[in-house]
Amino acid sequence: MNACASAAMLAAGLLLAAAAHAQPIELDGIELSRDVPCLGKDVNISGNANKISLTGDCGVVQVYGTDHEISLEKASALEVSGIGNSVTAKSVDRLTVDTNKHHVRTTILGRGQTAIVEVSGAEHELELAFDGPAQVTVAGIDNRLQWSGDEPAMSLSGVGHQIDRQ
Repeated sequence: MNACASAAMLAAGLLLAAAAHAQPIELDGIELSRDVPCLGKDVNISGNANKISLTGDCGVVQVYGTDHEISLEKASALEVSGIGNSVTAKSVDRLTVDTNKHHVRTTILGRGQTAIVEVSGAEHELELAFDGPAQVTVAGIDNRLQWSGDEPAMSLSGVGHQIDRQ
């Protein structure tokens, strides 16, 4: 085999390996109960009433659907949508919560840059500890934020929010 063909095969192999590594972990079902290592990958959770424990460092964790109970160690971003999901994370760099009635507890890390927290929808309960600079935007109706740690910059719109420092 000539050098060009060898180089092409090596490049193709590396691209396939990178593509396989880039595939997110997909967890979809009803009443699943699983422990899943993230291995740095993105994770998508959907369905109803799943109990998922994510271990290790995760990329972007997206939680869709209803009534999930999710725990995780660390994520570059956490996005929660749907209805009635409960998520506990040791730490995340970015948080987005929308739709209705989620409960989220985590530490928001602003490591060298401003961490972003965006909340919209209604009747969410958030317990957040801020470690470093953060920008929090709360919109919608009747959302509750209990926070501790470094004081974040806040932007509020909507009706009936309760914001308390712990």
